[in-house]
Amino acid sequence: MSRRAIRMATGLALVALVGVVAAALVMAGADGARAFNAGGAEGAARLMPIPAQFTEQCSNGIVAPNPEDNAGLVADCAALLASKEGLEGTGARALSLNWSADRAISNWRGVRVADGRVTVLSLSNGAGHTGDWLTGMIPAQLGNLDNLTYLGFSSNSLTGAIPSELGSLSNLRELWISSNRLTGEIPSELGNLSELRLLSFANNSLTGAIPSELGNLSNLGQLYLHGNRLTGDIPAELGDTNLGLLYLYSNQLTGEIPAELGNLSNLGRLYLSANQLTGGIPAELGKLSNLDHLYLNHNQLTGQIPAELGSLSNVGRLYLHNNQLTGEIPSELSNLSNLGDWWLQHNQLTGEIPSELGRLPKLWRLLLNDNELSGQIPAELGNISTLEILDLRNNRFTGCIPESLRDPLAIRAGGIEDIGLPICDATTATPTPTATSAPSATPTPTATSVPGAGATPVATLTPTATSVASDDVMGRLAALERQVAEIPALRTQVAEIPALKEQVAVLGARVARLEGGGVATATPTPTPSATPVSVVEATATPSPTPTGVAGVERTPAACVQSLAGSGSVSGNWSSGCVSANPPSNAAYYARFYTFRLDAAAQVTITLSSNDAVPYLYLLDGAGRGGAINQQVGAATASSARISATLQPGAYTIEATTWASETAGGFTLELEVAR
Repeated sequence: MSRRAIRMATGLALVALVGVVAAALVMAGADGARAFNAGGAEGAARLMPIPAQFTEQCSNGIVAPNPEDNAGLVADCAALLASKEGLEGTGARALSLNWSADRAISNWRGVRVADGRVTVLSLSNGAGHTGDWLTGMIPAQLGNLDNLTYLGFSSNSLTGAIPSELGSLSNLRELWISSNRLTGEIPSELGNLSELRLLSFANNSLTGAIPSELGNLSNLGQLYLHGNRLTGDIPAELGDTNLGLLYLYSNQLTGEIPAELGNLSNLGRLYLSANQLTGGIPAELGKLSNLDHLYLNHNQLTGQIPAELGSLSNVGRLYLHNNQLTGEIPSELSNLSNLGDWWLQHNQLTGEIPSELGRLPKLWRLLLNDNELSGQIPAELGNISTLEILDLRNNRFTGCIPESLRDPLAIRAGGIEDIGLPICDATTATPTPTATSAPSATPTPTATSVPGAGATPVATLTPTATSVASDDVMGRLAALERQVAEIPALRTQVAEIPALKEQVAVLGARVARLEGGGVATATPTPTPSATPVSVVEATATPSPTPTGVAGVERTPAACVQSLAGSGSVSGNWSSGCVSANPPSNAAYYARFYTFRLDAAAQVTITLSSNDAVPYLYLLDGAGRGGAINQQVGAATASSARISATLQPGAYTIEATTWASETAGGFTLELEVAR
């Protein structure tokens, strides 16, 4: 026998002996196994023994070169072969793993090798794949891959529990097992993963409490546990981590928000919405100087809004709606210089709206409807030039609506006619429309060029001589604003043309008087003080202007379709349809699909895209303006899934790209199980 053969035989014998000893220790009890596998470290996860047959197969010199010198790679091979049978599944679309002793382990699907060890196992369902793919269970044997740094099984159909043996992966940095069908509790042993940076079990059916042991993960920067059925309190120990993203929404969490979360100095996004949280909003959250998204909506929070939240200088989205908050809106919140989207509706807020809010420089949506606010509506709100949506309905305001809020561009939701108050000093020469008044023609300015812009015309709106619905005119004005804003060369020049502002103001006065599609007598346009601009009519899909720029409404009605029937649709993202719920005020491409439930049902919505990162919103009601019921997505995912039990009624799915103005194909599937 050659020396090499002798060494190989000796190596095989030693490996087999280790397997026998490990098996004996497991049989002797969990305490003995823990001592053998983790050097006696208290609380470490036990390992699953690997049958000797797999070690023998992996020592053939094909899987790993020079197996006697690569005992670690041979052991990794054996662990994967032992995992294969329970992982593949049997569905028609199940993934076939090419893991075999007949090929080098570096060529196995989803496996990457570095420095003679398996370091990456990536079997997430990538873009373009739909259906089951992996339908088995997560094998406990994977806990033996002690050099693994990345483990990914997202967007499959894996079932069963999360093995506690994964807590032995001491080098693991990222653990992605989101959007599957996992059940059971999150193992506390995962608190041993001291190198872990990212943990995602989002969109499964996990139950039980969030283990407080996760607070031991001092390097943890991203934690995604949303879309499960987790219960109990949010562990205060999470405040000891390095979290930058904390997603816990759409669970059944109870108790108060831990004040210790205010210690997360790197936290950028805190999503706690759609739970059953009680108590007040901790003032300590005001210390989160890097926070840009704060979602606390759809809980049972009480008490006043802490004035300390006014220190969140980077926050762009602040969602506090659908709670039981009381007291006045703190004037200190006027310091939120980056706040763009603010939802406070459906609470029990009292007192007056602070006039200081008129200093918010980036606010584009403010929802205050369905509270108990009183007093005068501050005219200073009209100073917010970026304001697009202001909803003040169902409060107790007195007096009149300030003239500065007449602009329909600033009141697209909950128009001033729904507040129940007159406009301050609302005396104009325009007759009040009646059902019998005949329309008269509105003079149209002649088409001339903008001063200093050569012969390039600017698109604006002109009233027609027939009756126009109020919502339609508001929508066209919104399209006009965006069309002009998209022409960088004309922004400054348009701002300097008083005639344009006068025309819009007059049209706004006419819109305020249109009721129920009635006929309005046209008011002659005042003589402009500068050279008039050319006038064209903008529609949801306008013809290009001579400059080649077309104005597009934010979400035209044509972007809304029905999912009745097949429950599945494939298509392409379109620049003509954009999100109704974008982060900040960007144009995120989107499509809207409505469906109706006649009875309560478990609904699963899956969105995948080849070229664009998908994000899902589930909206209440049959339209793109409904309240957000659920939302899900991640900046690095190729699919997004919402699974929820819904009551009878109408719903709308907003299928949206994560990245602004990103094109590409997508597939949307809706499954309903009663």
